[in-house]
Amino acid sequence: MRFSFSFLLCLLAAAACGGKATSDDDGTDDDAGTFGRGPDGGADGNGFVDPHCPEAGAPISDLECNVFEQNCTIPGSACYPSAIPPQGPCESEVYGSFCLPMGVGSQGAPCDNGDGCAEGFVCLITGANTQCARLCDLGGGAHGCSNGFVCEPIDVPGFSACL
Repeated sequence: MRFSFSFLLCLLAAAACGGKATSDDDGTDDDAGTFGRGPDGGADGNGFVDPHCPEAGAPISDLECNVFEQNCTIPGSACYPSAIPPQGPCESEVYGSFCLPMGVGSQGAPCDNGDGCAEGFVCLITGANTQCARLCDLGGGAHGCSNGFVCEPIDVPGFSACL
């Protein structure tokens, strides 16, 4: 049987492209080997192990202080809305207001420089940069926003800021 040169070239190209490395120690095809990512750990082959957490309920909230009353008793601290990340695989974030070290930034001031925000403000990641924004009451009232700003919810449930 005679093969043409172009057929042989196509055959070699197809063999060289794609595919995954095979294990050189036990002959299995399990993504292990020089070019693989290591053997898969899960039964379904994707390496994910379900921690079998119970159904998540409502977010956990902890209101240590009031952001409008600024009632922290620790000197040099102010009340800020914040989210505390989960500590374990089945735990939830804790949302609320906490007494944290007081910063100096006001509306529009950068807060990723270690200075933080003054009391009554919150540090937010915006489209422009990370900056301080005045806390506001979404319903208006005494804690509204000055002209040019709109009171918008932030990523900590129950809190809003002038953006």
